[in-house]
Amino acid sequence: MTVLTKTESLDKVLAEMNMRSKKKRARKKFIKQAMQQLETEKDTAAVKAEAPLAETKTATAYAYHKLPVGFMIKTGKQHFPEEAVFRFYYNQNHPEEYKNKDLLTERFQTLVEAASGSTKTSLIEALDQQTSK
Repeated sequence: MTVLTKTESLDKVLAEMNMRSKKKRARKKFIKQAMQQLETEKDTAAVKAEAPLAETKTATAYAYHKLPVGFMIKTGKQHFPEEAVFRFYYNQNHPEEYKNKDLLTERFQTLVEAASGSTKTSLIEALDQQTSK
């Protein structure tokens, strides 16, 4: 497959669009549409090329600092009920854990990465659901 230059691609798209007008305004409009079509084709090709990489995603590929606190606490309590950071995040009597998002995020990440077996698969499924929202 040969790689077309931008002008060859543009000419190809304009020919497909069957532009016949010689007015400057109409030509600009068609060229703009053709450029947008080329961009979307390029984007879809890039997404298709990245698709195999997305399937092999591990737990380290998530942006843990962007996850909501409520999600981390809920998931952490389900899978790691003995962890103090999940139990005491909203408890003022525990100043080290009280609303300490950095500690919560760090501990959640280490626990997810250290998990094994069915726990890890359920955690990854929960993370996938949360990040797809």
